[in-house]
Amino acid sequence: MTPPRTPKSRRRTTAWIALAVVLACATTAVVAIRQGWFASGSSDTNSAAVGRDGVDLTVGGVRIHGPAGIAPEGTTLTAHATTAAAPGLSSTITANTGTGIEISLGGRQPEKPLELEFPVTGTPPEGRHAVLVTTPSDGSGARLVPASFDAGRNTITATADHLSSFWPAFLDLRAAGRVVDEVVGKALGITSARPECAGAPATDPSGMKITMDGDYSASAKPVVWPCVTVQDGRTTVELTSNSPLPWRVRAAPSATLEPQGAIDPAKAAVLAGYHALATKRPYAEGLLIPGSGLKHTFPVSSLPATVEGQVDVGTWLVMDLVFAVQAIMALFHVDLGAVTDDAAALGCLGDAVEAAKLDAKPGADAVAALAKAALTCLEPVAKALGGGLSAAAGFVLLVLSSGVALVFGGLQGALMSVTGTDRFKIALNGTGRPVSAADLRSAPVPSMCRHPAGKLVGGKLPGIPENDGFVSLQSETIQLGDLTGDGTRDAAAIFDCSRGGVGWPNHVVLYGPGPKVLGSIDLGDVITDAEHSVVSRMSIAGGDISLTWNSYQGASFCLREWTGRIHWDGSKASLLGLKQVSGAAKGTC
Repeated sequence: MTPPRTPKSRRRTTAWIALAVVLACATTAVVAIRQGWFASGSSDTNSAAVGRDGVDLTVGGVRIHGPAGIAPEGTTLTAHATTAAAPGLSSTITANTGTGIEISLGGRQPEKPLELEFPVTGTPPEGRHAVLVTTPSDGSGARLVPASFDAGRNTITATADHLSSFWPAFLDLRAAGRVVDEVVGKALGITSARPECAGAPATDPSGMKITMDGDYSASAKPVVWPCVTVQDGRTTVELTSNSPLPWRVRAAPSATLEPQGAIDPAKAAVLAGYHALATKRPYAEGLLIPGSGLKHTFPVSSLPATVEGQVDVGTWLVMDLVFAVQAIMALFHVDLGAVTDDAAALGCLGDAVEAAKLDAKPGADAVAALAKAALTCLEPVAKALGGGLSAAAGFVLLVLSSGVALVFGGLQGALMSVTGTDRFKIALNGTGRPVSAADLRSAPVPSMCRHPAGKLVGGKLPGIPENDGFVSLQSETIQLGDLTGDGTRDAAAIFDCSRGGVGWPNHVVLYGPGPKVLGSIDLGDVITDAEHSVVSRMSIAGGDISLTWNSYQGASFCLREWTGRIHWDGSKASLLGLKQVSGAAKGTC
């Protein structure tokens, strides 16, 4: 029997272990006794004195052996056989346990463990494992003690290092599975209230409106509630989980994941394990856990953006398994401690999840394999307890490993009930977002100098052979202003281009939010009798682009200066008010 827990160890029991104990106490029918397995005995008492070689005593068919050194010679060992029910456990556990015994040793505890052997008739069915039910004299409540069944001798044998009352029993793994189901049921009940901001658009100071696709109304049942805000040129998307399952979340482009927030204290008992895994496991960045939230931020200029999630079945299974094991351990009054504070255990559990690579609807064999791997991760934690606690914890893990399908089979069925959706995707779009000068360095461009249209990289059009010319943005001359009359900032940009080793006339391109091309003017199409046209001044006023440029032939031959304004009429750009300021008359060059 395990020694009583100290007040200090009781105080360190975490909230989520406390929940497991409550669940265990509520489902103590995990110990099932079948009528007729145990030999009956009469209510009698027997005693013997401890000698040099120890002491042996038989009462009600139960053999008790105390080794040499168990107590000073002459100390009286007394045993009282009884068929009374084991107090503190339900009648379904204790009604048919056969002979129970109460042991005392002259008012002292043994200095060495005693061996107890109970007779059994018949062989228990598969899925039952021998244990003793005991009520320690320290008042800590009924618990289980690991035991072994000898089919050849039809006996249950266990050791006890603290004297009290004992009853033989069998742990039913199918009933243990009901403890797992209880824990899973609690976890599956986790959802979150809809935030008022869910699905609502946000508007930045410039007037850009950021929207999300999807239905997030009060009647909807999405797996996440998204809220969007914008401040200081950055968009923040906060996801609140509305699912009992964890989700791996990725956001793009240029997204930054904010530190994991605090969990709802009301749900802390179930969520502590998830929270630890999400914040401590290095490869779990972006794990959205039940009852909690994640925040991603983007530069406003990076919109449109997406936030995508995929259900993380492996993490859900592993954490529910840990909760369930703690609940079953509690029947033996064993506390593994805060497993989620154990870096090695967390790393092992995380590796097991990664290696399993479970899909949204895994088969029973895959669930069983992950369960076995997770139980292996708990073995070092059990060994670290030391003494009788370590032995009891090891016994539980061994028993559970031998009947994984019986104990954890319900996990697969529970999972099937909540994985109707295994992915989500949220698209964020900015409408009316002002154009910035920086946007144009990667903007689309129309065809220029007979080079095909494309998209700039660093202000230059890629893919043009070095000896075949170039298309380049004049970054320093970009002008910003409203060209479409919608109140949102647009842009006008001048482009240099060449082909065949010769510089061609400038192009002026108009851009709207996106940025997208509204239209363009090729100055070579405006002044057709000049080889070159180079813009000298450009500005935006009154919704139009005011332009001044020089045209010439060869090396500044037939130099002329021109002015005009470019106007966007809603469908195309046109150059209006063309005027020659200086130089030779048109058509004379």
